[in-house]
Amino acid sequence: MKLVITILLLFNTFLFGQDSKTFNIELLNERNYPMKIDTNGVYHITISDKQQSIFKMKATTNSPSTERITWRTKEKHQWSDGIRTDFYPVVNPSSYTKDGVGYSMVGFLPEMKGKVVVIYGQYYDKVDSVRVFLK
Repeated sequence: MKLVITILLLFNTFLFGQDSKTFNIELLNERNYPMKIDTNGVYHITISDKQQSIFKMKATTNSPSTERITWRTKEKHQWSDGIRTDFYPVVNPSSYTKDGVGYSMVGFLPEMKGKVVVIYGQYYDKVDSVRVFLK
């Protein structure tokens, strides 16, 4: 019986592959802020001194089905208007794919200059990240 189960598992792995899900994320600069990517893959972005700088995250799953992508940052960030302070979600927490691609918006505040922000995208058990140095 063990031999039959082993053979079935091996056949299934050979036929369908161990893990057919692929996943990667990238930061899109649709508003043409000064940006470069160094040899380590770190994004270096010059953001606005006066207002929020908007970017877009792109996730690629290559799945024809509609899939959920969850987004988060490594650190929590705060925002204050001088009267109140609150947590600031740098990236929208979830999005859905269409034809294997999903998007989420990102907003960097002027107060974040000089920081490194790590953004994670997750698709099932797959996690990818980008590091962004804000100048």
